[in-house]
Amino acid sequence: MGLGWCCFRNYLGHAKEIGGDISEYPRFFLKPASAHVEAAADGTNIIEMLRPDEHIDHEVELVVRLGADLKPEAMCVGCDTTNRTRQTLAKGKGWPWTEGKAFKGSGVLGTWAQWDDSPMRLSLSVNSEIRQDDSTELMIHSVSQLLEHLHKWYDLTPGDLIWTGTPKGVGPMKAGDLVEARMTNSDGEKISRFSAVCQ
Repeated sequence: MGLGWCCFRNYLGHAKEIGGDISEYPRFFLKPASAHVEAAADGTNIIEMLRPDEHIDHEVELVVRLGADLKPEAMCVGCDTTNRTRQTLAKGKGWPWTEGKAFKGSGVLGTWAQWDDSPMRLSLSVNSEIRQDDSTELMIHSVSQLLEHLHKWYDLTPGDLIWTGTPKGVGPMKAGDLVEARMTNSDGEKISRFSAVCQ
């Protein structure tokens, strides 16, 4: 598992709901490889909240894995688990977001599928209540644009993961919640999924 390159505010709806602005080119924060948690073959996983007494949000995303040629080879649905308490404090102090975005277990991954650049629908529910449900067509910067920028500025490695941003509808989770996410294509076929209990 490689490094996670995470694009932020890549959906207008999410930027509006958090009161953030949109940048003219994609900007990224990092998740260490150790923060990623692979799903089992049946899609089961866990969401490690680390500090369940604090405000922890779900952020469903399309995650792309790079192959040996540093081009997309696979994709899955993921949850960028966000400690909003720590992130908000960091923003206010001008500190890095590491505690809020890169803590252990913060990169929850679903089942992997072969890369397909067609539009996908991402959805996430908490205890069977749909919280997020939007198309990757709404991304401000496409996957190809994200990769173009990353290749221009950084050295990528095979196995690196590109987190492409979250649509509107992020919300809090608590210990014991069942979080289910899926990615479907335009035909409604389920491409990737996970089912995870918060702990």
